[in-house]
Amino acid sequence: MAFALEAINISKSYDSASGQISVLKQMNFHANANEFVSFVGPSGCGKSTLFNIITGLLAPDEGSILIKDRETTGSPSENLGYVLQKDLLFPWRTVMQNVILGLEVRGVNKSVARDRAASLFKTYHLEGYENKYPSQLSGGMKQRVALMRTMVTEPEIILMDEAYKALDYPLKISLESELLSVVKEQKKTVIFITHDIEEAVTLSDRVYVMKARPGEIIHEINVDLETDSRLIPERRMSPRFNDYYELIWRSIGAAPVTL
Repeated sequence: MAFALEAINISKSYDSASGQISVLKQMNFHANANEFVSFVGPSGCGKSTLFNIITGLLAPDEGSILIKDRETTGSPSENLGYVLQKDLLFPWRTVMQNVILGLEVRGVNKSVARDRAASLFKTYHLEGYENKYPSQLSGGMKQRVALMRTMVTEPEIILMDEAYKALDYPLKISLESELLSVVKEQKKTVIFITHDIEEAVTLSDRVYVMKARPGEIIHEINVDLETDSRLIPERRMSPRFNDYYELIWRSIGAAPVTL
């Protein structure tokens, strides 16, 4: 069976005043259908560059990105949706108008788009906010809207780059629980970029650990917290949580840091 997403020998370098800088080197990884896969590593390991290559916004120097065995290297795919650290909502558009933006770009009739989006407001606890503007929302609400904007296009694979980094801890935990519940219920594949080891262990089925520049995968870890709970506090109470945390921490610590 084909992987939902596969990367083969991805390498990327940039030119600088002091010469060429290797950012990613021979990256090989995959995500199965309905799997939650995270990437963790130190600052400067190329996680965001990798994210842009997966989305098709950036072409690698070498290697290929395949979605269900079809090469998509260097070009966006309708099978992918993504959520960034910054919500990037348009302040002059209402919440509903922001949510349906992706559908409008794809040529979907506005009335049809609104009908498709309407059910999401209950799922993401934003009923009654359809006609509000981003300035009237909290940080957590804005991130919910950003995720809704992605989910309404019904992508098979969701890419998330430090999506909850700027949020306070209690809100972050709450949104992580919501995310895990939604993606499991809707059987989505998630590629999650994070620097937060706790976040990676709690959410993921598998974790790829990267070393500092040039970014390479140094460890692949299957995570089984032996619980079906989708609540983050309960998942972190698993007796195995600390074991996985320590394993990833030691993996990152063993990798040399390049400045």
